[in-house]
Amino acid sequence: MITLRPARLDEKVKTYQWLCLSDTTPMHMGAPHFPENPVPSWAQFDADFAAFYYLPEYKQKGAVLIILQDGIEIGCVCYTMFHLKPGFAELDIWLSKKEFCGNGWGTEAIIKGMEQLENDLHVTRCLIRPSEANRQAIRAYEKAGFYHVADKQKTVTEFLLPEYMHVYGDGDYGMEKTAVLVRDGLPKLK
Repeated sequence: MITLRPARLDEKVKTYQWLCLSDTTPMHMGAPHFPENPVPSWAQFDADFAAFYYLPEYKQKGAVLIILQDGIEIGCVCYTMFHLKPGFAELDIWLSKKEFCGNGWGTEAIIKGMEQLENDLHVTRCLIRPSEANRQAIRAYEKAGFYHVADKQKTVTEFLLPEYMHVYGDGDYGMEKTAVLVRDGLPKLK
């Protein structure tokens, strides 16, 4: 059974290691497969993931949530809202080990995260932007109810606040190599 809990500030290094130093890292960042999205150093991650992601009083801006499978920590769901229009959230997920991939736990964690966003912050639409080459991740997101959009640029413009387009508009892989998936309305777990 998947549950989510907010990550604490003292867990920031651990979440960095899961994202950037695990056996799952080559599945979504760094050369040779994802040279356009290099693995960040600790200093870069620390700057990009400001303290507010780990402080519950700022959850309306974004948060890192620890994924637990039957009480065992297996990764993170992250959401960001500070750069988006009201009612929208951008999601990301990373699992700490390959052995946790392919079990449906990531899909379930994404759905649980979206339910929390709907209930706690009244989010109505979610955006997720993996690499077009990350077919396994895209399949997991589709199982969670996400769909590819036909016009990536238009959709990103619908989500992002204008002042953040130049910083976040192209996603991590550049617009051409980034899959833009959206979930309108939020699914419920059975």
